[in-house]
Amino acid sequence: MIKLKNIISNLEDSVFQTIQHSLIKNKADHFLFLFESYKKNTLTDKEIIEQLKINSNSFYVLKSRLYDKIQEYLSGDIYASKEEVVKQLHQIPVMCLNSPREVTVAFLEKLEKDLLAYDMHNELTVVYSALKKINTYSDKYFYYSQLYNKHIAFNLSLEKSLEILGNFNRVLGQYNFSRSKKLLDTLLFLRKGIAEHHALNPSKSIELIQNVIELQTRLFAGVNDDEKKSTEDILAQCHKIISEMPNVSVYKNWDLSIDFLYFEYYYQIKQFKSAKHYYDKVNEHIQTILLSSHICMTSMFLLRKISFLQDQGKLEELKEDYDKTLLYDQADVHSLVVMGIYKAMLSYYEGKQKEATVRLNSILNINSFKDYFHINTEIKMLLVYVYLQMGEFDLSDSLTKNVYRKIKTEKLESYYYLLDLIKLFGEDIKSMNKKVTAKQRDFFTLFMARNKGETEMLKYLMFELNKKYA
Repeated sequence: MIKLKNIISNLEDSVFQTIQHSLIKNKADHFLFLFESYKKNTLTDKEIIEQLKINSNSFYVLKSRLYDKIQEYLSGDIYASKEEVVKQLHQIPVMCLNSPREVTVAFLEKLEKDLLAYDMHNELTVVYSALKKINTYSDKYFYYSQLYNKHIAFNLSLEKSLEILGNFNRVLGQYNFSRSKKLLDTLLFLRKGIAEHHALNPSKSIELIQNVIELQTRLFAGVNDDEKKSTEDILAQCHKIISEMPNVSVYKNWDLSIDFLYFEYYYQIKQFKSAKHYYDKVNEHIQTILLSSHICMTSMFLLRKISFLQDQGKLEELKEDYDKTLLYDQADVHSLVVMGIYKAMLSYYEGKQKEATVRLNSILNINSFKDYFHINTEIKMLLVYVYLQMGEFDLSDSLTKNVYRKIKTEKLESYYYLLDLIKLFGEDIKSMNKKVTAKQRDFFTLFMARNKGETEMLKYLMFELNKKYA
């Protein structure tokens, strides 16, 4: 390995002394002897082998490992911090113009190895650009040009994948509000698109994006048509991919979203002990959770939190959120509406029923739900319930009749189960909230039995309804 001798002989004195000190400190005597011998250039390889009393194969391994150690020192620890990576990338043009070629190549090749391991294609284009330039007069120029072009393509594919994820999340929010078959088909089309991108460019980043889309398709759209991969395995793979990425990777910040998906999964399958573990992790960041809505539909955590605390008998914990400010993207309508419902429920549990109705009416007045019957009706039925607790029977009656007419006129058969809830509330309106009757209990039983599937709503109100009508 002639280039090892050239690299060592060309090392600056300060660098040589630092590596030498490290080898002495670690008592790496064989490495130290070889390192010092190549620097002094007084012994041949054969003489070094004889003095170390090793065979030629062991000597080759020794040189290879020493080369790795020098590379590691020159390129530093890419796992350390973003500043470290930026520093190394900024070093490249300086080293190309001021350091011996052997040292520069060793530095770039180690950087290349690390960046490939961590799937950092954008940074790799900087490395390959430099390797192209220093090989302008070498036959390796074409080789590095190809690698440069390959990772430019990877970057474009990654950007396209992130674009698909963004589109998926927007459509998923619309589907969550409408339960439209057409929007569900769009979600499945986007899921197919990300699968094709991953097949063409199988990088860890794109695999993570594909997994997030697949998980949301299962958890929020109810579509699970791949029996080969369990939801739990996909979740574990997401955490594995993120854990293997360096601290500088933007995907390190996706952990919170994956924890939310874990919570949602365990809550849906009623494994409450496991759900509690992830609930605690996500709830610590409730004030910023909505800022991750471009990664997945994190806004749903707010409504799941109500249901989860109801199931756990810990509703008093909701009071902690009453005065908290939640950060959000003002253009994200889905998060805004869900947050509005959440704050209305907080007001209700604080005993501020009037405030709750103001919040709910504000959602209905500000947003146009013309094409979103599902969420429009859900908010109205929640509003009816709160009005009933306030004794506002005329307002309750007006809203229930409005919903009833809409369902009957448009023959929305998948929402016929709501007619049982409307009848139940109708009895309250007639009797002005007097004692619950057997007839109302029957209506409630029918409503609970039919309120399932893709058009299910008011899950976070079930605790209150059960308490009153069951």
